[in-house]
Amino acid sequence: MPEIHEYGECQYADVVEKTMNEGLAAQETCVDIVREHRYEPFLWKHCEPFYQRIKEVTVHPDQSKETMNLWRESYLNHYEIIDSLCKTVNPLDTAFLEWMQTPIVLDMCYKLDRDFKDAIDEFCRTIRESEDLIGIEAMRLHTGFYGIVSSKDFAAVPGSNFAADVMILDRTPIDRKYKEAIMAAKSWGLNTIYVFGDRFTRTLQRCRNVQTAIEQEQRYLEWIWAQPSMFMKKIMGTFGFTSFNRHKYFELYEKRMTPIVKEAYDAGVHIANIPMLPTHVGDMGHHLGDSYYNICKDDMCMNILDAVTQVGVRTTRRGYAMGVPKAPFDLTGIITGAQGAAMAEILSWDGFTANMFVDMMEHRFSNWVLTHPYDRPMVAELHINDWLDFVAKGERMIRDPPKGYGGKVKGVPIDLWPLRNNTLLNDPQWYGYPYCSITARTGALFRFIDQPCMLAPEAPSINALVNHTSLNPEKAMAPIQLCKRCATSEWLPAKCKWCRANDLKLAVGSETRIEPGE
Repeated sequence: MPEIHEYGECQYADVVEKTMNEGLAAQETCVDIVREHRYEPFLWKHCEPFYQRIKEVTVHPDQSKETMNLWRESYLNHYEIIDSLCKTVNPLDTAFLEWMQTPIVLDMCYKLDRDFKDAIDEFCRTIRESEDLIGIEAMRLHTGFYGIVSSKDFAAVPGSNFAADVMILDRTPIDRKYKEAIMAAKSWGLNTIYVFGDRFTRTLQRCRNVQTAIEQEQRYLEWIWAQPSMFMKKIMGTFGFTSFNRHKYFELYEKRMTPIVKEAYDAGVHIANIPMLPTHVGDMGHHLGDSYYNICKDDMCMNILDAVTQVGVRTTRRGYAMGVPKAPFDLTGIITGAQGAAMAEILSWDGFTANMFVDMMEHRFSNWVLTHPYDRPMVAELHINDWLDFVAKGERMIRDPPKGYGGKVKGVPIDLWPLRNNTLLNDPQWYGYPYCSITARTGALFRFIDQPCMLAPEAPSINALVNHTSLNPEKAMAPIQLCKRCATSEWLPAKCKWCRANDLKLAVGSETRIEPGE
């Protein structure tokens, strides 16, 4: 049996304090690694300090060790396996690193729970019978009907993979817990890297036959669930993954994680939580990698990442001191709101607003569809959408009432001191002609639009998710019904009519809504 990493003794009486300290330490470690190595080629060993942070994670007496292990053991094994297979991961291959775990765990779950596998088979049958729905949604994505789309969003926003699955699940007569498991595996669970609509567009480019394109899209959507590990390895091969032997990774990960997954299943962890938690390993090689190193070679970008992070850290600690977060997941709202506020503050210094960027990026998207009708990747706008949402949320935080929250997030005053007292950010003339440097800071912040993950920030958010789930392992943590107040909906308000994020319809056998109002 593979070795299970031992836990240290939990030093905290309060699980919220434990979660906060572990999450903030992880975020600060990420920033420290980028700062130290940003002028070097990325090496896998650079992630070792973050690996140590994960090893330091503890289990509170009120938490489920089996649930925590799904994430912690996945992270530690992920690092150790790749460390044994290669010295570095090339930039293109880093995209795959956080999408390999859920397919493997799903295959394990199929063996452990035969009823779940039967539910998946029924879901696949519904996919085969949903030519109308899949055809309409694929064509909408192909033509840019929804505007900017967050294809891999954790919420069922228009045009996302998750939204397509939700509509198919509406037609699928399976138990609620298995619907939750499928939704969890596709939203926060990241089941395979494939993006809905991509196969449709590529097939349409090749043969100009809509029916054939729909059939190919259906085939891929079914394959994702019927044979998730096989599909993921196929996709990695198709895109030329070469950094390490992917087959060996899948073999070693399955061997190491099988007892962990079985232990969680036997302990009564909700089936939706089991494939959802192990996938969150993205900081290693994905966020900590060449992309962030290259972005932060620019000192202005590095200072933005550092200052925005410290705004989040200081505000979160202030909120805890005020007694605002009552549960681990409450920490997520504070830190994401605070860091979004810091981003919006930078824009406001230079006279920009979130809506200016929404307007520009939506216009750019419309032209992008016209200039790249067949060869644009359907995932392209994923992080653009995230960045816009963050700055729009942050803008609401820093604006005075009634349009905003008066510099507070969840009632906690946002501590912008690290931003306002950063020497470099207050002297943009170092990066432009004196008295004319009106876009130096905004331009640097804009560099993060293609990958704003650390500004989000993901490390403490995932830590909060895991710790919260570990308190209530028998309840499905995902999917969550919520309105995200998407930034793009300010520019295209009718987009909300097509949104399923706050309308998941988890009851068995509900009707699919293809048109708004039906």
